[in-house]
Amino acid sequence: MRVALAESLAHIHEAAGRSVDLEEAEVARGLAEIRAHRVSPGIFGRYYEMVFALQGHRPDDASVLFREIVNLAPAPPIFSVLPFSNDALGADKERYARILSLEKESSLALTAPETNEWTRFATSVAAALRLIEQADSGLAAEFHAVVVQIIGAVPLTQNNRGFGGASSFMLWGAVLLNARLYDATLDMVAALIHEAAHQVLFGYSVHAPLVENSIEERYGSPLRTDPRPMDGIFHATFVCARMHYAYARLLQGPKNLLSQTDRQLVQQRLQEYRGKFIEGLETVKRFGRMTANGARILNAAANYMRSAA
Repeated sequence: MRVALAESLAHIHEAAGRSVDLEEAEVARGLAEIRAHRVSPGIFGRYYEMVFALQGHRPDDASVLFREIVNLAPAPPIFSVLPFSNDALGADKERYARILSLEKESSLALTAPETNEWTRFATSVAAALRLIEQADSGLAAEFHAVVVQIIGAVPLTQNNRGFGGASSFMLWGAVLLNARLYDATLDMVAALIHEAAHQVLFGYSVHAPLVENSIEERYGSPLRTDPRPMDGIFHATFVCARMHYAYARLLQGPKNLLSQTDRQLVQQRLQEYRGKFIEGLETVKRFGRMTANGARILNAAANYMRSAA
């Protein structure tokens, strides 16, 4: 993802250098930093807003955003759990809301959680991350490789009552979760693995799409009540396999990792995830026009689900 970002920025500077008004040496240093280490999700967000500005013939806005990218690139972000507030995110708060609203095709009105909500959320995240690490250190390492920020937010209006979490290709590394949900550690484990799975797929699809279906086509999703584009169905199906894997690893971990009640709940959810995966797989197989890239990824998930039967 970072290599693709750097290559695209280099192309934009070459093609529209006069518009963005940056010296070649400045750009080269910024791109070297992007290639060298992880960057904040806000850099990806600025990149897309810069592209939109250029497409909209707003060169001054594009120039400001390009300069911000170059200036922010040298500082590797620290993995963090943050509230959706101006103090924590600065200008990225509104940027994240704008971009996620584009992804969801509707306005996403969110605000920071209250103090007690935030405390419960941060505590639940920490407990879930510890549980994932104890169950599968490789899964935990992958999580930290693709997630830079976990952001707790709450819906501002009744229209967003169904908001559970969100990720975006345009904000790679950022995961937003509803801070009023997921108090139970097992629920938070599922939420974190769910959103991290989207991040993994974003990385896998940076050079080649997963499906070739039109965005206007809509189908039933195993994880949503509203009809979704085929790319969304593909994501949801893959996510079900990932959550199944994570819960299975919890059962296979140390015997004292889960209480008896939690073990029973995990076993119940394993069956639910299997059923949802099969539902999604059937939809993708029947209606999806998968690329070779998508078929490879989904077949691997299906092979796992068969082996875990």
